[in-house]
Amino acid sequence: MAIVSPLNSNSDGLFHAFTDNASEDTVAKKSVKLRKCTLISWAIIILLVSIVFITTIALLLVWNAKCQAKITAIEKRDTYCDLGVCNNKFRVPPLIVISLDGFRSSYLSQNITPAIQRLISCGTHSKYLLPSFPSKTFPNHYTIATGLYPAWSGIVDNQFYDPNFNEFFKKNVTRSGWFLGEPIWSTVKRAGLKSGVYFWPGSEGIVLDNLPTYWKTYNFTVPFTQRIDSAIEWLKLPEGERPSLVQIYFEQPDVAGHSGGPESEEVRTAMILMDGMINYLTKKLIREGLMGCVNLILLSDHGMQKIVKSRSVVTGNNLSSKFNDMFFPGVVARIQVNENGNKDVDEMISNMACKRGTDYLIYKKDLVPIRFHYAGSARIGDVIFKGRPEVCVFLTDQQKNDYKLLGDHGYDNRIVSMRAIFVAIGPDIAEKREIDDFQNIELYNLFAYLLRIDAAPNNGTNGTLFSVLRNPPPIPETISSEPSLQCTKLSSLTKCNTSLDCSRITDVYRNCSQVMQSSVGFTEDFIGEHCNLPFCDALIHFNQESQQTVMVEGILRKSTWRLEPKKTCMTYFDEIPSIHSCETARSENFTSISLFANIGLRFPFGYYLSSYGDLLFFSGPIYDKDGDGVRDEIDIRESHDFISTAQPSHIFFVLMRCRNGQLIAANNLCKDIISLPYILPIHGENLNCLKPSEYLNDNTVRLRDIELLTGTQFFTDRNIWSAAEAIQLRTSLPEITY
Repeated sequence: MAIVSPLNSNSDGLFHAFTDNASEDTVAKKSVKLRKCTLISWAIIILLVSIVFITTIALLLVWNAKCQAKITAIEKRDTYCDLGVCNNKFRVPPLIVISLDGFRSSYLSQNITPAIQRLISCGTHSKYLLPSFPSKTFPNHYTIATGLYPAWSGIVDNQFYDPNFNEFFKKNVTRSGWFLGEPIWSTVKRAGLKSGVYFWPGSEGIVLDNLPTYWKTYNFTVPFTQRIDSAIEWLKLPEGERPSLVQIYFEQPDVAGHSGGPESEEVRTAMILMDGMINYLTKKLIREGLMGCVNLILLSDHGMQKIVKSRSVVTGNNLSSKFNDMFFPGVVARIQVNENGNKDVDEMISNMACKRGTDYLIYKKDLVPIRFHYAGSARIGDVIFKGRPEVCVFLTDQQKNDYKLLGDHGYDNRIVSMRAIFVAIGPDIAEKREIDDFQNIELYNLFAYLLRIDAAPNNGTNGTLFSVLRNPPPIPETISSEPSLQCTKLSSLTKCNTSLDCSRITDVYRNCSQVMQSSVGFTEDFIGEHCNLPFCDALIHFNQESQQTVMVEGILRKSTWRLEPKKTCMTYFDEIPSIHSCETARSENFTSISLFANIGLRFPFGYYLSSYGDLLFFSGPIYDKDGDGVRDEIDIRESHDFISTAQPSHIFFVLMRCRNGQLIAANNLCKDIISLPYILPIHGENLNCLKPSEYLNDNTVRLRDIELLTGTQFFTDRNIWSAAEAIQLRTSLPEITY
């Protein structure tokens, strides 16, 4: 029997058969897997599409909801500010002015006054309102009514003595002569219109032989709602009897601030009460169809400061033992010398001076900082004590013990706690606008403009508050159209000495291809005949009529300002008369200081130059012998042989820099500019022995103050600053130093 090998037993066929069967199974299995994968893939795709679809739908729903929310918010906002209902006809919208006594601007941050906030959101408001000094009730309400500083309006304090009347002022006084100037209700009468005034301080006093058309004798017990109701009734009178101006005064939250202090629960309660009164007023105006007919202004006269009784100052022990003069205590205290009193004021206050301003600052009447405009009135007195925040000044311990207030006001009008509020709304008022801060002397002009009547002369600057208006007119320009002439023809510059060591002369002086052009103008009422002397980086403004320098304008350079004149090769004009030339400076042994600097100004100049680099500066003399903040008129000068012999009473200087840090170059000023103006008294010592920085800070002013004292005007280039921008820069009071 033969043995058959497996290899010869059709092994290949078995192999192939096995392989074929295996392949079929594999294919089947793969097919199943493929179908499963396909199903899974489709499931995943469907799932992803579903997720995308659902997500898209969700996002669309969210987006739509947000859009609806925005639309709803806008609709609500429009309803929120829809206060323009007017069902009455007025030729000119009546003006309503509401005063909330002692409403400090920071009170608004407590968010408990929704009715006031509604007016703020929908109308125009300022960042804050600056009161006038002293920041007290009667002076500031009458300043608001007249546009005059307290020293000009006659109401220099809540209590004072008039040596001409030989009487003390009382708040309920009605005698003619106490209230000066022209209050807005008298201006209204002069224009043939009528006014209704409810308790406004000063409205009961006879001014210009008249009173408001409708007025009330002050009675603090009259409910606030009754005051509002009476004002509404006035507005509902027939046209021939209806007042064009309505003013209402409320004592709160001032009363609460005095009794409990500015951070007390009493003040919060009073704020809620007064917000309720504003809500009552607006709702009643809306109900009567008047809200859209009237221009409504809500303001306050000053803020409120916490009092710390332990810091009180009692002056009696430091004054002369024979002191028998009048002393008016308070956060601003005053001494008024009697006819038979101590006439030597320096001796009287010698022990009170040089206290470095820890608790108070003391001024003689002719050395009060110009920015207060608190001079020129016999009612002010001879010595002024300006308490620091929290401090009250008394004559005796008994006065101190009798003083029970936890809050008070009257302090420096620039401190934060004295800031007041200003809000306006109406058909003539811009909507949803915030404007910069301003001082309350500007309000009278706004009142007159809104009433379409001519304002009386006042201390405000016409146009300052045109930014409040919905359709403001052009701001009036007061610059003379005649260009300034050069005092001499343009001459070559010659060095003032014979020193051969001119190695440190700068390229500015060596390669002076053009002279500096002026960046200030002169007003139409400038006294005299103006001309200028141009240099490479400075300009002298000169009055040919009085033969006096008006102003020096130039650039202070960080690199050269401290160098001695002979080392910088200072220059002069050959054609200037010899009395003004540099002849004496040509001597090698002569020592002098720069033509454009002063040893007293080296501290601020050095500090600002080191901090900010080159600065534009202005400096010059001021003649203000009577201390009223307005330059002496030519007839006053001539009556004292002023032109030939008068000496300046103050010196001013202004430093300017660009906010973005770019250097200020001649003829290339920047738009966004920061200025720091000062007016310093020339005669008289620093009674308070303040540090230079503190002394300068106390004597900062508005640029407008310098303009009024020199007949000049800043920021006149309309290619750089609009009239609106310029007037804001000129009238703002610096808060602090740089």
